[in-house]
Amino acid sequence: MSLEGKDSKSKAGIPGLTAVSVMAVLFGLFTLSPAIIYLYLAVGSLGGTERFIPVFVTLLLFTEVGRIVRRYVTTQEAYIIYFMLEIFALWLASGGLFGGFIINYYYRNAPYTVMYGIADKLPYWFAPPLNSPGPLNRTFISPDWSIPILVALISMFSGLLIDFGLSFITTMVYIDIENLPFPVAPIDVQAISTLTERTPEKIMYFSFAAIISLIYEFLVYGVPNLTEVFLGTRIVFIPYPWVDLTSIVERFLPGAVFGLSTDIAAYVVGWLIPFNVCVWLFIGSLSVWVFGNFLALNIKLPYFELWQKEWMPGVNMQWWYQRATYDLWASPLVGLTIGLSLAVFVKSSRSIVNAFKSLSRLPKEKLRTSYLPLPWIILMMLTGSLAGFALATTLVPNLWFVWLISWVILPPLQGFLGARAVGETGLTLQIPYVQQALLIPFTAPGDPVPWVTPMNASSSAGIITHRIKVAKLLNVNPLDYYKAYVIFFPLAIIVSFIFWSIFWSMAPIPSSFYPWTTIQWPVSSLYFSLWVVRAEQIFKVDLILGTSVIAFFASFLSNYFTFFSPIGLLSGMGSLPPPATSLFIGALLGKYLEKRIGKERWEVIRSVLIAGIFAGLALALAIAMGLTILGKVITSKPF
Repeated sequence: MSLEGKDSKSKAGIPGLTAVSVMAVLFGLFTLSPAIIYLYLAVGSLGGTERFIPVFVTLLLFTEVGRIVRRYVTTQEAYIIYFMLEIFALWLASGGLFGGFIINYYYRNAPYTVMYGIADKLPYWFAPPLNSPGPLNRTFISPDWSIPILVALISMFSGLLIDFGLSFITTMVYIDIENLPFPVAPIDVQAISTLTERTPEKIMYFSFAAIISLIYEFLVYGVPNLTEVFLGTRIVFIPYPWVDLTSIVERFLPGAVFGLSTDIAAYVVGWLIPFNVCVWLFIGSLSVWVFGNFLALNIKLPYFELWQKEWMPGVNMQWWYQRATYDLWASPLVGLTIGLSLAVFVKSSRSIVNAFKSLSRLPKEKLRTSYLPLPWIILMMLTGSLAGFALATTLVPNLWFVWLISWVILPPLQGFLGARAVGETGLTLQIPYVQQALLIPFTAPGDPVPWVTPMNASSSAGIITHRIKVAKLLNVNPLDYYKAYVIFFPLAIIVSFIFWSIFWSMAPIPSSFYPWTTIQWPVSSLYFSLWVVRAEQIFKVDLILGTSVIAFFASFLSNYFTFFSPIGLLSGMGSLPPPATSLFIGALLGKYLEKRIGKERWEVIRSVLIAGIFAGLALALAIAMGLTILGKVITSKPF
């Protein structure tokens, strides 16, 4: 049965929140979260791929055990396991709640915050004062942490209420009314259904892809970390996340940056994203980071002077990405994204009106399985917006208008933009540098308090809409997603508390026991300090307004030239060449395979192959991190 057919015939859906799915998520949270947290502390982020460790390890284990005891995990249960573990793995991989508190306290005595004179100005509700008993004893069980924890929890739950309420509206608009394709949804659908249905053909393709991916990704991610732990030297066979070709390209185009991704997953996702989107994403990336950087280095204009002063040959791509962003592209990217988000609102205005009408007269069956009543949706959004606004205004009253924008106006803009982007292209898109653009004009240089005040600068409504699309394709009760989130989010907070407390008690953070923190945390404190003291003069209002107008009107060209993808173009402009190029190469390969294999057959197996590749990646990371933790325990001194 086609995905569309299954979706159209699913009226009520099947519950996925059962005792089995609850046990599986609890298993994943309490047994695999330490690997995720240690991965963050030891090697840093892997671009989000670390989320697959608990997802596929848990799913493979529970589906196999289910086959042995003849209590098979259903597709609907696997959906809950898949997305709940993915969500909280991503959260923990970025620090989670209690990892964030340790970073906050580090800023009180970080070399750069001290050097720039802002360390002693950080407020008590951000982190306890220096030499407080709790941080000195490396424990969160202390009154010192009560106010920071309370502020963080209010902010988190306020943002969650807004995103949940907004996601019901974006679901109605982009799934039920406009029926956007959500091209990346088949990856999740096939990953879940392949492991639960286990049809021979799918398992064959899935297993083949998983084995190849496991071997390759272990060479990429595992070997460097293991050799560093056990041999004392880092052996790299395949550099990650990319091969930097900037030193070669800049011989012909000075200022340009270029490279190729080394992760298989970066290429195969291009099989699913619409071909025109991949083309425009590639064009957008080259136009900014290759030809744009080159032209800015050679055209004599005042706006390009800082870039022309700073640029020199022989520097790596990551550094020039940061400098070119600050010197050239931050203002245009903010303006272009604002213009596109306003155009999304205009284009979807009729659908938004129809969505509110539909939500106000939903049948009982949909209210039972898919949607909350409209008054509840509005109440969630109002409660979240007002609570967040009240919190921020209480902490910093004079910037009430900034908090009003960030908690009331921005979330719908970001939510509808993100949902439209993921629905049309499979890509996530948000207005960048919101915090900086709002605070720089209205705060004094050197005052860090507004910069640590809770803001709602982004929205997860778009990605929630994607997950609800997957639920509909798999015939899952959409409300089970929200119920599961409400159940497991408090447990994820507890997991964050337990394991961050354990790692913190083992050794100070940062310390050599957790090498990535000694590299990245000082850099983070540097960039935080530079924003606060205005060492970077980045945002130019006239340029932001001008590019907003251009993007607003240019986006309507897609109504007349269907191959043009404004979302793809803008996503490419904000993306470095390696990921943009890998998607384009993957799309070309997909077109070739489609012609060789046949369109119908290719559409069946491509998502299974991608799911297998991600499963192999998860297993490679899980094995590598398990061995790395063991090696660290055996070979490392505490600090």
